[in-house]
Amino acid sequence: MRQDKAIELFEVARAYCEDKYPDLIEWASSIDSQTFRNLRFKRFLSEYCWVVYTSGFSADVLDGRFESLARAFKNFDPDRLYRMRSIKPVLRVFNNERKARNFLSGAKMVYEEGFSNFKKRLKEEGVDILEHLPGIGKITKYHLAKNIGLLDSAKPDVWLERAARNCDTTVNELVGFLSERYNLSRHVVDIIIWRFSADKGLKIINN
Repeated sequence: MRQDKAIELFEVARAYCEDKYPDLIEWASSIDSQTFRNLRFKRFLSEYCWVVYTSGFSADVLDGRFESLARAFKNFDPDRLYRMRSIKPVLRVFNNERKARNFLSGAKMVYEEGFSNFKKRLKEEGVDILEHLPGIGKITKYHLAKNIGLLDSAKPDVWLERAARNCDTTVNELVGFLSERYNLSRHVVDIIIWRFSADKGLKIINN
């Protein structure tokens, strides 16, 4: 691994995010194992919905519409969501039928199992359980897992993969090195690299 490039990237990215996105860093820093222990069904549904919709969409666009999306999905009230039949209100917010049906179907799957049972399986069997949810795949399972505090990990998305390649290493090695060096969670390191890279296109490490 090119540690010099990794350090250069991260120090610039961290300064950028601390200036432009302090709330994002504060939120990421608040996520830990206690988050998962205290996780309730409604919070899980909100995070699940976010990950389903942010995949392939701009996070900034989704952020601006997420309150409207939440209202369309009954404010993620589990009972009301389970009884929900029409997705027309959702499509007025985001006209993407596949994502709407995936999330609603997954929410009902968890409801029928019982959230306490589902959460117990997650704790015992791990992150791969999340792939069984419609709209969650091999990469996005890590996004959802870290957002709910199930594990402290990076998600190997396109920006993290590019950053790792530019430092001649893997995503796990890059994030692990920076996490240890700066005494930050892997989740925080992931967020900083992702946000900076999505905004700036990794220009600093392409020189």
